Amino acid sequence: MSTQRISVIIPTFNSAPTLERALHSVFAQSSCALEVIVIDGGSTDATLGIIQQYRTRIAHVVSEKDNGIYDAINKGLNLASGEWIFILGSDDTLDNADVFTEMLSTAPPTTRLIYGNVNYIGVKQSLVPLQHVSSFSKKLYWKNTLHQQGVLYHRDLFAQFRFNTNYKVLADYDLHLRLLNEKAASTCVPITVARCAAQGLSKRFNWSLYKEELTIKRKRLSLALWLMNIPWVMSKFLLKQLP
Repeated sequence: MSTQRISVIIPTFNSAPTLERALHSVFAQSSCALEVIVIDGGSTDATLGIIQQYRTRIAHVVSEKDNGIYDAINKGLNLASGEWIFILGSDDTLDNADVFTEMLSTAPPTTRLIYGNVNYIGVKQSLVPLQHVSSFSKKLYWKNTLHQQGVLYHRDLFAQFRFNTNYKVLADYDLHLRLLNEKAASTCVPITVARCAAQGLSKRFNWSLYKEELTIKRKRLSLALWLMNIPWVMSKFLLKQLP
């Protein structure tokens, strides 16, 4: 068993149809120490009953109204004690029982970011790929080429950082651009890490998503790069509006 503990943060809100699958995919992980943290936004369906059913296997549970998903994740970060942090959507699952073992066994001690790919489930938009192939490179200047459900973050990365709750969809992109600018040491593991629903907030393609993207890029990129991104982001938005 790996001596490196992983804190798995699962934000939930009325997640009864999917939460049990997400939890089972975490509990099934082999040969690693886990700390499971569930942060619920005050669910009114059967979510809390499911959480209670597995309460002995969950280290921390919080259930209260919050200011969106990133507020919930921040609460989880405040409770996490593991050396590594993994954030799993309540409608997502880890791909197989050896995901964490493979990721940790591949990375050298200096790594602060371990990442792999994510498969989308239930794709309905022709421009959404079946697999998100992750990359931690200058490609991030143009789009979020890291998928949060495909990344193990070292706890050191959150020593002076919490997600900006003013961002409702892309606060993880803000983090990824920051880490790229800081040249965080990373390791790519060419495996599928998770299977994620293709109907999340970031797949609704409304203008607020792209406005948020431009706001983040103005903060994290040079002025020249930001100006080049304006027509690029506009074209992405218009393309996603096509039937």
